[in-house]
Amino acid sequence: MKKQVTQTLSFILLFFAIIACKNEKQIEKVTTETPQIQLTYNTVETVDIAKSTIIWKGYKLLGNHTGAISLKQGKLNFDNDELTGGSFIADMNSIRATELMQDNDDEEEEEEEGDGEEGHDDRDDLANHLKDDDFFDTKTYPESKFVITSINKQANNYMIKGDMTIKDVTNTISFPAQIVDGLFKATVKIDRTAFGIKYGSGSFFDNLGDNVIKNDFELILALKFK
Repeated sequence: MKKQVTQTLSFILLFFAIIACKNEKQIEKVTTETPQIQLTYNTVETVDIAKSTIIWKGYKLLGNHTGAISLKQGKLNFDNDELTGGSFIADMNSIRATELMQDNDDEEEEEEEGDGEEGHDDRDDLANHLKDDDFFDTKTYPESKFVITSINKQANNYMIKGDMTIKDVTNTISFPAQIVDGLFKATVKIDRTAFGIKYGSGSFFDNLGDNVIKNDFELILALKFK
């Protein structure tokens, strides 16, 4: 009788030992096979140069000039779809003028009478002047660069702050921006004199009359990222 009880207890202990071992293996298997959940992710989006535009606007006392400039390269950094950084390099030799405007209609009348050729030449002259050492000296400084250093998101808008380098002079600038359907949009105001570009500035030269060129110019960005 005692022997039977001992055998029964041994069988029960062996049964529970087998069950415990099996459960440990199942727990180990579940723990090993359970995938890790990635809570955050970082991405770098390259700006599509061909589908992006940068329009510049310069202002005179009696009007303004408009043109375009091309990016050489650009990227935007994201963390969980939130903008966190980026950098852009502009090709300064791509500067071109597209529109010459002033308060009176003399220029428009000349273009109509001269079948548009004179206006085209004027635009080329302006672009070449912007490339020489009075302005951006693109032979010496073929690139300008902007690097984002901080971002403050406000609702659907971003306040961008970063370092702008023109003619090897770096200054901190800030501007509001939006991202809509894969498009980074912003209007950036820049004081050219902060980068040593003083030609025609009423802040540095007297007796310029109507030839004063305002210190601030604008860059209107529409940058498509892939």
